[in-house]
Amino acid sequence: MRKVLKLIDSINEWIGVQTRWLSVALMLIGVIGVVRRYALHQSTVWEYELIIMVGAAMYALSWGYIMLHQAHTRVDVFYMRLSPRGRATLDAICAIFLFFPLIGLLLKASYSWMLFSFSINEKSSATYVYPPLYPLRTIVFLGFLFFFLQGLATFIRDVYFAVKGEPL
Repeated sequence: MRKVLKLIDSINEWIGVQTRWLSVALMLIGVIGVVRRYALHQSTVWEYELIIMVGAAMYALSWGYIMLHQAHTRVDVFYMRLSPRGRATLDAICAIFLFFPLIGLLLKASYSWMLFSFSINEKSSATYVYPPLYPLRTIVFLGFLFFFLQGLATFIRDVYFAVKGEPL
């Protein structure tokens, strides 16, 4: 069990670390767009599409990494007053009633959107460039999948700690 949890952690850590390079890509695309528009007087629309797609990919691929490092927002007013076992119990209860139902719906929806996008060879119609959307739909699905796996690993650790009083 520990090896599986460690593998999930390692995957999300690696994805999170690699995802930071997408922010560099976002900056470069933005700078290229500004230079082309104001210095070269060449307006293009592909930068707009690419910035949205790279930003969405960066956002989606960060969910599991953020869960791994427990960086999601929580209400600390009550949470910090609990003992470590109480926190683990509350986290496990919230995972059962909030996280798993929501992530289940999001996984199902994103999987359906991804398959549909592939089946119709979906393209963006926001600009005349018409880039394919199925790569982005796939990345969003994978983002939810890695988020789910990290949530499951966190849930298992929380339940173990709540019951045994020691970390897994």
